[in-house]
Amino acid sequence: MYRVLAFTVKPRASADTRYRILQYIPFAERDGVHVNHHSLMSNSFFRWQMENSHLLARLLLLPWLLILRFWQVLMEAPRYDAVWISREMAPLGPPFFEWLLVWRCRRVVMDVDDALHIVDKEGSRWLPRLLRDHGKFGRMAASYTVVVCGNDFLADFYHSHGGTVRIVPTVVNADDYASVEPSPSALIRIGWIGTPLNWHHVNIVGPALASLALERQFEVVLVGIDEPLNWQLPHLRYLRWTLANEISFFNEFDIGIMPLKDSLFARGKCAFKLIQYMAAGLPVVASPVGANIDVVHDGVDGFLAGTDERWVTSLRQLIDTAELRQSMGNKGRELVRERYSVQSVWPMYRAILSGSSAEEG
Repeated sequence: MYRVLAFTVKPRASADTRYRILQYIPFAERDGVHVNHHSLMSNSFFRWQMENSHLLARLLLLPWLLILRFWQVLMEAPRYDAVWISREMAPLGPPFFEWLLVWRCRRVVMDVDDALHIVDKEGSRWLPRLLRDHGKFGRMAASYTVVVCGNDFLADFYHSHGGTVRIVPTVVNADDYASVEPSPSALIRIGWIGTPLNWHHVNIVGPALASLALERQFEVVLVGIDEPLNWQLPHLRYLRWTLANEISFFNEFDIGIMPLKDSLFARGKCAFKLIQYMAAGLPVVASPVGANIDVVHDGVDGFLAGTDERWVTSLRQLIDTAELRQSMGNKGRELVRERYSVQSVWPMYRAILSGSSAEEG
């Protein structure tokens, strides 16, 4: 059996770990590829980090976690046929563990789904931003056997630094979303799902929603925002994100939105919210930034909105026309199954991990 050791910084509760690594494991096992997974952070450590709490406990635990990772890299990783890194081996300092891996192991595949080589001043906290070596991603690019990128923007960067690049979008298991349908509601619900650090992206659509609220009745549902936004809307609901309810949240939406504040970092995002919305059969409205442009076929499975006026007209159309919501939602679901499902892209990843002729070509 072909054996792969996967390293992530974050545990299953983090979307990049679930969707870029863990969801492939059942498909890998079916095809004779055994994947063992090590996360640097425990579930508790990750929760404390997201809450920005227990700072002293985190500072005391981190050296021990790094020592354990050193042992895994030095003694365990060389026994595997391939090593699979999600993003980075540690969120601070130079790429010490990455250097060890490329020296000790036969095949090292690095997977990246965010523009971590760019400093994200608005969407990250100051201390992690200070401790991360943002330059390591470019310096290490040529050392990996393959760099798997979630979109063209990332691929261009790693290719320019000498990396052997393959593009695999962030996808979902289409079967998990097949039964999602909007629950009954007196109002059409415009939904967004994300993390607290991305509040500045959703905030840019506030003026358009305020204008639309003067002429239409609707509810806005925000999942994952800890602190209320300064929005004066008549129907606004906040839901606390939990892993157990991750998919059922989409039952609370009739329309999915993905506003993005344009920046170099935002252009490296993988349009994953859109793929989730589409998998759930929802029509979408998104900013024309980064991979959003590749995923949304404007006027077919959703709308691209680059101005407040365009946001208002797009959402108004969807609120007013049930047939349009249904049609766009169905087309989005078809698109996900064909191009953005784990079922459709696993063969690409299997070839990358094994180094078969399909990947090498």
